[in-house]
Amino acid sequence: MRYHHLRRRGLRALATLALLALAPSSFAQTVKCGLFVSETGSAKLQLDAPDRGRELSDYDSDKAFALQPIDGQLSLVNLRYGLISTVMISRNGRELSVDDRHYRLSKPAQCQAVVPHPEGSCLADPAGCLADLHEKDITDLEAGCNEGVPALCSRLVEKYRQLEQSDEDGGLSEMQIAAARAYMEKAMAEIDIPASCREESEHADEAACRKVMEASPELVQKVNDALLGASAAAGMVGVLSRTSQPPLSPKHLANLLAFCEQTKDGDFCTEVAKQHWNANKLVDATSALALACTGGSSSACTMAPALQQLGAELVPQAAETVPCGEYVSQRALMDTLSFGDRGLVKAGFGQLRARVEDGAIRIRHERGGDFVLKPLPNGDLLGMDEWTRFQRFKRQPDQGGQARCMPPVDFNEVPLVQDCPKALVDGGAEACCASGKLQGCNVLGTRLGLNGQWQHAAEQYLKVCRAGIREGCENLASVQENSSTVDAHSMLQEVCQADSSGRHVACDLLETRNWGLMVIGGALQRALEETLRDEGMDADADEGTGPGKRTPNHK
Repeated sequence: MRYHHLRRRGLRALATLALLALAPSSFAQTVKCGLFVSETGSAKLQLDAPDRGRELSDYDSDKAFALQPIDGQLSLVNLRYGLISTVMISRNGRELSVDDRHYRLSKPAQCQAVVPHPEGSCLADPAGCLADLHEKDITDLEAGCNEGVPALCSRLVEKYRQLEQSDEDGGLSEMQIAAARAYMEKAMAEIDIPASCREESEHADEAACRKVMEASPELVQKVNDALLGASAAAGMVGVLSRTSQPPLSPKHLANLLAFCEQTKDGDFCTEVAKQHWNANKLVDATSALALACTGGSSSACTMAPALQQLGAELVPQAAETVPCGEYVSQRALMDTLSFGDRGLVKAGFGQLRARVEDGAIRIRHERGGDFVLKPLPNGDLLGMDEWTRFQRFKRQPDQGGQARCMPPVDFNEVPLVQDCPKALVDGGAEACCASGKLQGCNVLGTRLGLNGQWQHAAEQYLKVCRAGIREGCENLASVQENSSTVDAHSMLQEVCQADSSGRHVACDLLETRNWGLMVIGGALQRALEETLRDEGMDADADEGTGPGKRTPNHK
């Protein structure tokens, strides 16, 4: 489908007047209401009135649209994405062509009345309103969302987040500030900065410095490049050590829920439910999820009923022990958790390890983070992290009586000390690693992996892993996922066997990683490389791939 955006201000007023000038009777002569089905049967349009309707999907939320005359041509304006499609009407309104897709009226329905909108409102000129979607301020977004325009509602979540973060100290962590400062110190040391521009110099002179800078544009460019590099270094710290975002304020959460109740848009209400879930406002989150179901979200309809049934029992408790037995959820991606001996958990796609930490049941997964669950008063488990959010795992009855499991294993883990702020500066990681600072070795391993030098990356990660640092062992295992030439399993096995207690974190990874799948993946990769070589193609399947990113809920 081809789409275009109206951005010329002069056409907005024209489109608005044209829409308001058309009486309901003139719309009704050309457009029929009801369910239109595409020739392939996979796409459906529900026209509720001559000026509005919804795009229906069996796998996604309904998408509201407006019908708007633009330059004498009827257009369909998607109110979620702001996309515009040309509409052609034939057979007295019983057939529609929307760009290149043809629809026929399948189930006629009585048209609702055309709704007039005040001049200057978003729905008076939806195409023009959505053309500058990303430039609108909070006031305009709230006004448009109040009219029921989902695209403006969704932008509100981001705007509220930006507003709240702007009240903080730039949103940078201490680690990011240290990395940026280290980068700037190194960069500025390599630039011939005149004494008049150096604060620590006795010859510092702001006016003289300004004159020097004005006469030396290449010097200004070098300073700007240094600032950009420092910003990038701070950004990389955020990527390598992401933290979960704090919940939105109660005021903004209340606003979002009110807008969800008004719009009942499936996608927007799902996002509102997520924001409330993150803030531990589970009852409001469930209400928003139910409204998302009303708005046509099939996933919300799958998740909401099990939560609504809990009523007053939707109150997570502090976990004291790792569960034992089988729990089943309403979602297919990870619908069964079987807790067994020593904290091991079968989750349908492999064997994982559970532990109790800070009152939550945490299950490590292969992407370097945790699934986070909390028990409910009735014995069920509730998913609290981004992967299991909205999931209620119901305790299944034992076939042979009370399930008994051996207690979980506590592995000896050492935290990765953030003692190398210069690790992201050229040469900084190498210097730190050589001096025994393992943060430098870990960053160096990641840099080597991103360049496809997996064997050398494994050597650096092994240093970190031997020290009992989980990140090093996990990154080492990820090397085998990316390169068929590295036997990370044997390296971890050697580390585990060298620890007589059997509680080294390497032992945990040996037991919980899906090594068989890695072997199959490695064999397929080797076959692909041999095929490429036979065909004379020079390709490095490993280059440009790095180890899995740490997730926000990693502990």
